[in-house]
Amino acid sequence: MVGERFKDKVALITGSTSGIGQAVAILFASEGAKIVIHGKPEDGLGATRKLCLDAGAAPWDIMEILGDVTDKTFVDQLVDETISRFGKLNILVNNVGALVLDPTGAQGWDMSVDVMDKSMNLNFRHVLLVTQKAIKHLVEQKGDIVNVSTFLTTPTLGIMSMPYYGVAKSALDQMSRSMAHEYMLKGVRVNTVNPGLVATSFFARLGPGAEKARKMEAYIASNPDFIPLGKVSTPVDVAKTIAFLADRNQSELIVGQSIYMDGGSRLCCPIDMSDFKQHM
Repeated sequence: MVGERFKDKVALITGSTSGIGQAVAILFASEGAKIVIHGKPEDGLGATRKLCLDAGAAPWDIMEILGDVTDKTFVDQLVDETISRFGKLNILVNNVGALVLDPTGAQGWDMSVDVMDKSMNLNFRHVLLVTQKAIKHLVEQKGDIVNVSTFLTTPTLGIMSMPYYGVAKSALDQMSRSMAHEYMLKGVRVNTVNPGLVATSFFARLGPGAEKARKMEAYIASNPDFIPLGKVSTPVDVAKTIAFLADRNQSELIVGQSIYMDGGSRLCCPIDMSDFKQHM
């Protein structure tokens, strides 16, 4: 039976072909939302659509759109087609993001500035583009925005092997706080979810493959100096927090916050790829 938590709400979820975005789409679909699923690999969109249908969504309540959110022309298309199809937008989940590697093999601060530019485009700039395009529609509905960041933006952490990713996501957090102040005056809440290590294809896509990525996650989860809780997050864990932040009945007074969900990692020591990559 489909729930009614997000009944009559329209949710746009970027990067929903796998991982966190896919879990968000499925959860929102199971709670009655009309959803726009987005991604670049076409087969991933089809898989997400099927899972949303299995969760109880009606076929006419799902829209798929293929494209690159770092391209402003596509961003215009993404939002325009959402409004054309459903007539409104209530919830925006900016989920697209990834770690960008230097093709030369350079690491840390030896990576080229081009890698920084790509990281900023993929993890920060596109959120600005999508939000600027969508905001007037969200204002009309007194809607909600949830941006997906990372626990690596913690002020006391210095990330040696993934610095550009941390810099870009830190910019996202600061932009989210600034937007939250301005947009709350217009009726729109903005918050950020900052997960710790999540069992997705994030690391597997970088080259080691799924088996080695799972091995690395098991090693981290087993070490209380990395995650005191002893558990690596799942995409569903993060999706539940995003749904909480998008639901005003549950979280109305949470505005402009970064909600860290890292199992306690920030309490003890920084997790850094340079420290545990040998366990992949």
